[in-house]
Amino acid sequence: MKKTAYFISLAMAALFVSCSGTTDDASISFSVPREIVSSVFKSSDSPAQSDYAVKKIKCTLLDGNEKEIDSQTDDIAENTNTVITFSGIPAGTKLSVSATVYGPLSNDENSPEYRLYAGESDKITVKPGNNTITLKLKKTTTTVVLYNNTSDKTIPALSYATLTSSGLSTPKELLANTNNANNSTEIVDYCFDTSNNLYAIVKQTGANIPYSIKKYEYNGSGYSNTPIIYDCTRDRLNYISHIEAADNDTLYAGGGTDSGATIAKINFTDPNEISQNGTATFTPYDLPIEYSESYSINTFCTDGTNFYIITSSGANGVTDVFLWAYTIQENEFVQVQGKYIHLASTGELAGENDYPLSSYGTSLEYRDLCYINGTLYLLVNDVSTLDVTSRGALCTFTVSDNGIAAGRIDIGYQKTAGSFSYTGDYDRASDSYPTVTQTSYFGDGKSTFYGPVKFIARKEDELVIADEGYSVTPKPYIQNKSHTQGTVSSKNAVVTYNLSEKTLNFATLDGEYFGNMYSGYFYGSGFISQ
Repeated sequence: MKKTAYFISLAMAALFVSCSGTTDDASISFSVPREIVSSVFKSSDSPAQSDYAVKKIKCTLLDGNEKEIDSQTDDIAENTNTVITFSGIPAGTKLSVSATVYGPLSNDENSPEYRLYAGESDKITVKPGNNTITLKLKKTTTTVVLYNNTSDKTIPALSYATLTSSGLSTPKELLANTNNANNSTEIVDYCFDTSNNLYAIVKQTGANIPYSIKKYEYNGSGYSNTPIIYDCTRDRLNYISHIEAADNDTLYAGGGTDSGATIAKINFTDPNEISQNGTATFTPYDLPIEYSESYSINTFCTDGTNFYIITSSGANGVTDVFLWAYTIQENEFVQVQGKYIHLASTGELAGENDYPLSSYGTSLEYRDLCYINGTLYLLVNDVSTLDVTSRGALCTFTVSDNGIAAGRIDIGYQKTAGSFSYTGDYDRASDSYPTVTQTSYFGDGKSTFYGPVKFIARKEDELVIADEGYSVTPKPYIQNKSHTQGTVSSKNAVVTYNLSEKTLNFATLDGEYFGNMYSGYFYGSGFISQ
């Protein structure tokens, strides 16, 4: 990782707080000088952030127990002097001050706002007259959610860590998969709402209600250890495979019914204050006629109004993949006129048509999709031990009144072929063991993916991606040092894509964070699992 601004305290970015008044009360004014505002704006990773039209600052007074006394929010902009004043505070009150700077990703007035900087002061006791507090702001941290699909209980299946310039902090476990004879727990999928709270769909065999949703609330630097649990009541929904948040109050699940694939809205009841449990009910929406049983949902996302769905269909040995835009009208999905794109086809005419992703090969998987400010970001994964391939790409698609169009579909894609050599099977004719050279396509973990699989954080200016695949290294064969074998090892990384600079940055992970399926060696006729 090259960026270092995330966790460096901005020494220049201090809010000076003054208190003045009589022995009975005081007022506190938060002054953000122009030069400090300019420093905060220009110290961000993205130069484009200094072009934001308006940012906001929220200042909060907290009592000695860190309970909110009062808060105010005001607009700030570069080259301005913003002052927020709190009045009527009794002298002798013990308090602290917190502040958060928010800003949009673009100049579009409809662009959502995100936390950019935050900080909190030490506690002081307000005295008569003038008081001064210095509060330093830090760029908000990046908290990433890690997962592991092994059944080993000693390895966290769902955990979180802080992404730093040198890698990841020590992960903190949230939830583990279990694989018992009578009762197993499987983490199906997870997502983030607009406040970065984490929702995980969990399936538990042997339970009266097999599915539940666990909500882990985000506190600015991590997640609560005790989740709010919602038991799932699923009307007509046989299974759940995906979960997606539209906002803080609205989630959707992808799954299946007796008639085929579907997407259902999730409604939550208020959890009991004592048990911290609630109920999640599912309302499936009727899908168009083209979603027959031969169709499956690969992944989907929503911008709150429209749903963007990638489907695959197969018939007579031909597979077609589409990206659709739908909206909900009268409790059923209705296609947004003209908004779809045919991504790939394996049919006879595939080479004669401009299907953007047909050239990627038949092992391509469509893993995760998200929408940000008129652009869809898709992760595709091309990992196969049969073809000795471990690569993938971040693809972009623009959404406009004219429809959906492909942008860059090869960000981080390994196009250059590599190779490795190993000792083949014994050849009787030559009475020797021939050397086999195997062509391969592997990511390098520096500029190209091993296999992107999921967005693992919610950020205002970056995409944060789990990269998971494998590579092969020639090594001496264990039983015969004169022979060689290709040793297969898992490769994992957290990859960030800066939306303004259009650059990828890789943080390599040591250990099996995202999967443990790639382990073994190539010898003789092919891949042998250990």
